[in-house]
Amino acid sequence: MLKNCSIKEQAAAMLCAALAVSFWGASFTATKVAVNEVSPIILLWLRFGIGSLVLGTLLIVRGKMKLLPLRDIFDFAMLGLIGIFLHNFIQSTGLKTASAGVSALIVASTPIMIAILGAVFLSEALQIQQVIGVLLAASGVVLVVTDGHLSVLLDHSGNSGELLVTCSVFTWAVFSVISRNKLEKYLPSLAMFYVMFSGWIFISITLMVTGNALEVHRLSFSGWSSVIFLGVFCSALAYLLWYSALRKLPVSRVGIFMYLSPLVGVAVAALVLSEPVGLWIISGGIMVLAGMGLVNSGKSV
Repeated sequence: MLKNCSIKEQAAAMLCAALAVSFWGASFTATKVAVNEVSPIILLWLRFGIGSLVLGTLLIVRGKMKLLPLRDIFDFAMLGLIGIFLHNFIQSTGLKTASAGVSALIVASTPIMIAILGAVFLSEALQIQQVIGVLLAASGVVLVVTDGHLSVLLDHSGNSGELLVTCSVFTWAVFSVISRNKLEKYLPSLAMFYVMFSGWIFISITLMVTGNALEVHRLSFSGWSSVIFLGVFCSALAYLLWYSALRKLPVSRVGIFMYLSPLVGVAVAALVLSEPVGLWIISGGIMVLAGMGLVNSGKSV
């Protein structure tokens, strides 16, 4: 599909990916604020309920809303289960104990998994220069997560929250790779509405089982501000931008933009949560940027 895109369309797709990841980088801090007041399942129910409402309203206003064939609805529902419900539930739960800034850096390893799955299932090869860039950026992530003490990688008693955030890397990679082939038939906004609304249904079922709905009253003004930001910008808009990028570019090239997430995440966490930015975070951030530069200076095969 990339061969049919002009340079202008490719540039627009890259911008979409960069904006989406920037919103997600900021989402770690917003999520950290919200999960201090309500459970992760309530946060996800509100967030993706708002996101689905925004996307649905946009489609209706533009006259683009339509009923899909049952088979496609099922496929998008499975994507909603993986990319909306499982991915975000695991990540939000992990953020209750993990640092927002460090969590953003862990998630920055996602391009590695996306590149691997893209090569295996979509035959999207990378040049040696791009492989080096991916590994360099990954090394920056490890440097920050371990605080420069690589021996902690052998310690199995680490932070369970950060372990859960690490697991979310795999769910997002699977979601992105599977989505790539589902975007040729439909507009990104229509496809994402079905994915997000399906994910919200799975979240609603879980909420009914756990019975935590009454927690909503615990949200303060800052809590509601975080929820609305997550719903409108980090869900409806960011997911739409991500799908728009996936529709035009190889999944491995789109995934590389996840390397912007840690830089935004650390900056926002430092400003809002006063989380420290030490030498290792700065050094790791430089490595991430250098690795991303190597990857984007190469050509997709």
